Amino acid sequence: MEKGFFAKAVEKPAPTQSVGAGPRMIQLEEARSLYDAGESLFIDARHEFDYKLGHIKSAMNIPLKEFDVRKDTLNVLAKDKSIVVYCDGAECNSSIDFAAKLYLGGFTNVNIFFGGWREWSENQLPTEQSAP
Repeated sequence: MEKGFFAKAVEKPAPTQSVGAGPRMIQLEEARSLYDAGESLFIDARHEFDYKLGHIKSAMNIPLKEFDVRKDTLNVLAKDKSIVVYCDGAECNSSIDFAAKLYLGGFTNVNIFFGGWREWSENQLPTEQSAP
């Protein structure tokens, strides 16, 4: 049993929440492999403005600040759906926060591509722009 400060910091999962390892950090190679398999949903957690300038091809844009307003969009997905969340890259933590919200919402197959948009585009992988 944890005592002191750590006893308060540890939260027990809700009974309906599956207990697992939580969101996983993945590298470019695994992100590319998941993309190529075509079975993962890629979510761009950046602002809409940045998304429109360029994003991973076929990625859905749900800015972190809009998560609570737009979570109904995600609730139609199976909770074990493979999801890859990304943002700008190492300077941005939106993907981590977004993935945590997904996990707490019951999603069990959440991946964080921390290299994000920057690493993907620098490696000339499939991208697209949205009309302004």
